[in-house]
Amino acid sequence: MGLPAAMVTRHAERCDRFGRVFTRRQALDRGLSDAQIHRGVRSGDLTRVSRGALAQSERWAELAAVERYRATVLAAVGRCTTGAVVSHVSAAVLHSLPLLRPDFDAVHFSEDGRGGGHRAHRILHRVSLAPADVSVLDGVAVTTPARTAVDVACLGSFEQAVCVLESALRSGVSAEDIDDVLARLGKRRGIGVARRGAAFADDRTESIGESWSRAQMASWPDIPLPRLQHEFRTPEGLFVARTDFDRDGVLVGEFDGMVKYAKDASDAVLAERRRETNLHALGVHVVRWTWSDSRRPGALHRLLRQGLERVGR
Repeated sequence: MGLPAAMVTRHAERCDRFGRVFTRRQALDRGLSDAQIHRGVRSGDLTRVSRGALAQSERWAELAAVERYRATVLAAVGRCTTGAVVSHVSAAVLHSLPLLRPDFDAVHFSEDGRGGGHRAHRILHRVSLAPADVSVLDGVAVTTPARTAVDVACLGSFEQAVCVLESALRSGVSAEDIDDVLARLGKRRGIGVARRGAAFADDRTESIGESWSRAQMASWPDIPLPRLQHEFRTPEGLFVARTDFDRDGVLVGEFDGMVKYAKDASDAVLAERRRETNLHALGVHVVRWTWSDSRRPGALHRLLRQGLERVGR
């Protein structure tokens, strides 16, 4: 027999200041017994998020993967008894930095020093960590957005590095902040990828989809890097559009993440059609692609090549 739904909900709301996860200790302090917790887990009313952390199953199932991971990170913070700070992918999620293909299998912490360790679902990085690399976010010690972006960049591919570094730039981090972190880190695994990503990163991209598209273009010799966020106007000076990418003012590339259509799809689609018609009137050819095309590099490359050939480039 499971816990009464009202009891589970009441304790979840009281125990979790983030509205998602509560610890066994918090549950016990507020009147639940271990026997009731075990029955709740067995019946499916409660879900064990991680060691010592629980959530109401119905609420947990409603969360997106990134929100589940955020809750898991915060639960792990409550169990951390050392001076380690949240870092890497875990810090990026707390800072709301969009990531490309993130790995949510473990919670990452960093501590100044050498060595490190990896236990189930928890990774401790012992690295050079200066006071300037640490901030406090909602009471949680976490690496700064600049340090976080560089740490993530060091662990991934060039495309992942560009995406996280441009996410940081869009959030308000300056290129100088990123350069300062890179200079402090000196030699470490992955620093070459991070430096390449930082040299390529541009704060004019407006979404992770644009960042990923641009990073892919950099690997194709027959696809010239585009101009970013160019404004097109009529001969009379009237504004027509500001585009994601363009080449020589005759070919426009647009990443279509579909998010912009979420609230009122019909109005948004009509507005996009009018915009594209106005660009065509200026002699501009438009190429569009989606997440599905970006996940298939051959498809995106083919779309861009066809567009360039159509305008004689």
